[in-house]
Amino acid sequence: HLPGLFGFAIPHADLAVDFFFLLSGWVMAYSYEARIGQGMPAPAFILQRMARLYPLYIVCLALAFLVFLSKMWFGKGDGIAELRCVVPNALMLPCLFNDGLGFPLNQPGWTIFVEVVLNVLWYCAVRQGLRSLGWKMAIHLLSCICLWSMAISMDRYLHGFNNSDLLEGMLRGVLGFSGGLLLFQCRQDARILLYFAALTALALAAIGLHGGADRVAPLALTVMGVLPMLIWLCARWRPALLEGRVSAFLGDISYAVYLLHIPLSLLLQKPLRLAFPGTDLLSVLLKAGVFGFVLIIASSLSYRLLEMPARRWLVQRYGRRPVVLGQVTPT
Repeated sequence: HLPGLFGFAIPHADLAVDFFFLLSGWVMAYSYEARIGQGMPAPAFILQRMARLYPLYIVCLALAFLVFLSKMWFGKGDGIAELRCVVPNALMLPCLFNDGLGFPLNQPGWTIFVEVVLNVLWYCAVRQGLRSLGWKMAIHLLSCICLWSMAISMDRYLHGFNNSDLLEGMLRGVLGFSGGLLLFQCRQDARILLYFAALTALALAAIGLHGGADRVAPLALTVMGVLPMLIWLCARWRPALLEGRVSAFLGDISYAVYLLHIPLSLLLQKPLRLAFPGTDLLSVLLKAGVFGFVLIIASSLSYRLLEMPARRWLVQRYGRRPVVLGQVTPT
């Protein structure tokens, strides 16, 4: 998202989104599946999710809105397309008023929209008893077939951030989320890695047979093979690097890092360019270092002063008592 700031772009960095959806499926299964199966009411579930996601989301949207207003004030762009998207984006909905980005004020918002939709659908499925390994595997397999059929036919990986490709983003979400659910349920069974390896081989074979989709092959290997295997192995072996305070801290602030980096880059892009002009390696490292430091500080403050206090307040205000992990709490 920051080539304008650093002077270069990382190829296929957007695959981090697929990693996010995989992790989301794992974490949601760990945090909520048993509780939903035991009868966790829908209002309690929705309150927990909105209390976690919405406070920072709306603050970041407001920050981006102010940046675009200031640019309009100083005559640097009209910003009309962005400003008319404030209301639908504030409701966590894509803006259908334009032909471009669904969330122009803060581009990562499209993944949060997909996440919320998947959370609601998954809650309904679990409450209906559709939580067996067979159901999860069927949904994952179907989404895999649909996604890679589209990717091969278009000779590119799927997007999701534009209004014209919302379905693509939803497919990426379903594939990743259902994959995370599978990985969590089979976290003690290494045979799940054979399942992902088989799907990877089939995807690569389909790409080879189709021809002309060679650019998609490395992405299929990453999304279907490397990322699921990485999550399963890390969860099984639990390396010390992932068990320490630094990793816990980075996990705490990760949501803020994700949502704050676009508004913060809008604020800091020009000052950093003036302070460290040029695109040589030293200038890039200095810009990246300063921006990363500011982003981590801002994200830490967000987690401690906004996200957690807001979450506690919302749950206490609108629920009978805070929902504790592993406990079903009525509302």
